[in-house]
Amino acid sequence: MVELLDDARRDGADPTELTYRNFSVRISKSRRAPFVSAVNIDGKLSNRDVNRTDVWRRDPRIPNQYQNLREGYGNQNQGFFSRGHMTRREDPNWGEDVKLLEQADADTFHVTNVAPQRQGFNAGIWLALEEYVLGNSDNENLKVCVLTGPVMRGEDPTYYNVQVPIEFWKIVAFVNGTNKQLTTIGYKRSQAKFLPRPAKAAFVFGDFQDTQVSIASIATDTGLNLDEYVAYDVFEGAGENFEVEVTSVADFYLTR
Repeated sequence: MVELLDDARRDGADPTELTYRNFSVRISKSRRAPFVSAVNIDGKLSNRDVNRTDVWRRDPRIPNQYQNLREGYGNQNQGFFSRGHMTRREDPNWGEDVKLLEQADADTFHVTNVAPQRQGFNAGIWLALEEYVLGNSDNENLKVCVLTGPVMRGEDPTYYNVQVPIEFWKIVAFVNGTNKQLTTIGYKRSQAKFLPRPAKAAFVFGDFQDTQVSIASIATDTGLNLDEYVAYDVFEGAGENFEVEVTSVADFYLTR
């Protein structure tokens, strides 16, 4: 895990956490991509009209060698990849101060918040899930916490000298509008069908593109400590291997 440079550290703060406006990130040294990007969303103060920054840059608080600005990224028609936001650009854009809203949007365009994705992957349920959960949240607690990241496996394929994750995951935490209970759900999405297949490729594509999964299984896949989220998972107790194919956001289980 990448640690902050000495002059960027704060007393008592975790040296592996890159904090931005309303979200934070932890970076893998070997993959030059986030293990996890975590954002808090306040639906009542959300502003979706902030102008898109669209200027990609490195973060000066960590060494450049752990940040991939250009390698493997480019025109999809030529086989290259898009910079896929982990924390979506709209999600941290909430509040009443215009300058802070603009800062939040700009912060999401640090390369510390991206992983290689094919453009066709970055749509559908992946984009709609958070709005769906907000729509099913308790109106008095219209706040959502979202954790997002790639599943980094040793057998992930390599393109343009970059090892590209096949799967991505999300965990969403919210107060359920039906039972007023704190609730968490886990989700995985595969970009396997969008990937150009390397010659003599040995990796295996998953059965489903979109699945609701147990958070315990995400913890196993990522090595992250997610115990606090497991306790409120709608699939808690179902077993790590339990998963449900989803074809739209309406297929998600939001209660036990």
